[in-house]
Amino acid sequence: MTELTDKLDTTEYDNLAATRSKFSTTVLPWLMCGLGALFYCYAYFLRVSPSVMVNELIAHFEVNAGSLGILSAFYYYAYTPMQIPVGIIVDRYGARMVLSIAALICSLGVYVFASTRELYIAEIGRFLIGFGSAFGYVTTLKLATLWLPPKRFATAAGSTTAIGMIAAGLSQVLLTDIVEKIGYQQALDASIGIGIALTVIIFLFVRNQPKKLPKENQPRHTPLTFSKVLSYLSIILINPQTWLIGVIGCLMYLPASVFLDLWGIPYLEAVYHLTAHEASRVSLVIFIGWIIAGPVTGAVSDMIGKRRLPLLVCSIGAAIVMSIIFYMPGISLTGLYFLAATLGFFCGSHPLCFAISRENISAKVSATAIAVANTLIMIGGMVFQPVVGFLLDANWDGVMLNGSPVYSAENFTYALSIVPISLIISVVLTFFIRETYCRVPE
Repeated sequence: MTELTDKLDTTEYDNLAATRSKFSTTVLPWLMCGLGALFYCYAYFLRVSPSVMVNELIAHFEVNAGSLGILSAFYYYAYTPMQIPVGIIVDRYGARMVLSIAALICSLGVYVFASTRELYIAEIGRFLIGFGSAFGYVTTLKLATLWLPPKRFATAAGSTTAIGMIAAGLSQVLLTDIVEKIGYQQALDASIGIGIALTVIIFLFVRNQPKKLPKENQPRHTPLTFSKVLSYLSIILINPQTWLIGVIGCLMYLPASVFLDLWGIPYLEAVYHLTAHEASRVSLVIFIGWIIAGPVTGAVSDMIGKRRLPLLVCSIGAAIVMSIIFYMPGISLTGLYFLAATLGFFCGSHPLCFAISRENISAKVSATAIAVANTLIMIGGMVFQPVVGFLLDANWDGVMLNGSPVYSAENFTYALSIVPISLIISVVLTFFIRETYCRVPE
């Protein structure tokens, strides 16, 4: 009887050990990446949140559109230059500590932003939000590199991007309801609590790497130092293709960094007379089209062995669809949904710019080349969010409501025409890209 009991105990122990082993190798790695992606979603939510409270922010700070554009762009003033050093910081200090501090900085930034009536203090808050958010995507990919098999890395990267954009679109829809019911400051106060909760969860549960790092996940190179980065940057920045690709990517990303992130919802309300709920749903459809485009255009490009052709086709498509939305008034809501999905799909091909950047430079500096391309792409929001605001003010007819300026449909069409014009310029510039045929030079 004792022997039978011992056998049963041994079997139960073996089953428990097998269950724990399976959990550690299948569920836990995705859980680690999921926690990183959760912070990325939070950061994306904070990035697009001003788009649903434009009128409230103008009234609260007693500013015009130009000043609001600068306020929103302070996110990019921190986020954009951090794209290159963030990888070095994550390599040096590990994902757990970096993500915890980043989430705390975002929460602090929201607190500063939401608790003041002084514009310059709110700009500091927005800057802190951008600084913390800069670590979201790269740190999640770092976790994927160490926790997942290499064959799962692309899945993790694509899934993180998709989840982030879905979160951005849904947050605009949900935040619209919340702002109408309880006010934008109360909504921001709630997001402070979310950020603090994320900080605690990440600190308690995220681990930098498995206890036993698989051989295929062992780093093949030592982490980059700042001196190496400067050396690599000099190689990249003297290549004319780097600048050309960066400018094209920046122009193709303007529908996101300018339209979706800030001015799109008020534009749809003013020009198409949509409610805030309808406008946020049109914005969500653009995000969905964008998500679908990434893997589809990437797969097509890989299949035909070319980068420039699919990028050119999508640039032309984006310019046409954006021009229809802007210059063919009277489109029905159903028609807008269709055009929004199409626009998102065409603009969603912009990640091809990362592939071209990587393939136009030596393999040893390809990662840094991608970081430089991303920096140039993100400059669009930093520059053009305020530019659109200044153009709104320049063409404003002086109408006021409750002490705040009211911008007409003509004002918005004039100011945001910079987006379709930029897409047309990207079409022209794409002809000057050197085709890489999907090959990276040695």
